[in-house]
Amino acid sequence: MMYKKIIPAMFFIMAGILCSGSITWAHGVAYEMVETSPAVTFKSGFSTGDPIAYGEVLVYAPDNADVEFQNGRTDRNGVFSFLPDSPGIWKVEVDGGMGHKLIFDVEVAESAASELAAHKKENPLQASVSIRVLLGISLIFNLCLAASYLRARRKQRR
Repeated sequence: MMYKKIIPAMFFIMAGILCSGSITWAHGVAYEMVETSPAVTFKSGFSTGDPIAYGEVLVYAPDNADVEFQNGRTDRNGVFSFLPDSPGIWKVEVDGGMGHKLIFDVEVAESAASELAAHKKENPLQASVSIRVLLGISLIFNLCLAASYLRARRKQRR
């Protein structure tokens, strides 16, 4: 009898924690191109909307993937710029700490005006949505499993 009241209450408490906890949603990272000519400028942030402030950035040139062309940190707004010196696909890594890492490519086209063409990911936060769904399903399953375990344990005592 008591479980019929406890399980729904636990479900609503956990749902409230998930909806209000920003740490739960901080697993997704994304970027957007701000400027692409002549410097490549991008803004990086978490799926919560918070910027990746002072995140470590490594930029790799198309002809040398072993040694970074440039390294540095984003500013407090998550913005970083670099000036490529050759055309090709440049690899950019942004480390936001605590396992939050963003890796993307920027294509620099060769033209007379040194215009840059940036390739954005179609939906960089799509993986974050699936992680949230799996986390919610896992939470509900684990709560039901814990309730069943407690119920069986109490029956065994009686």
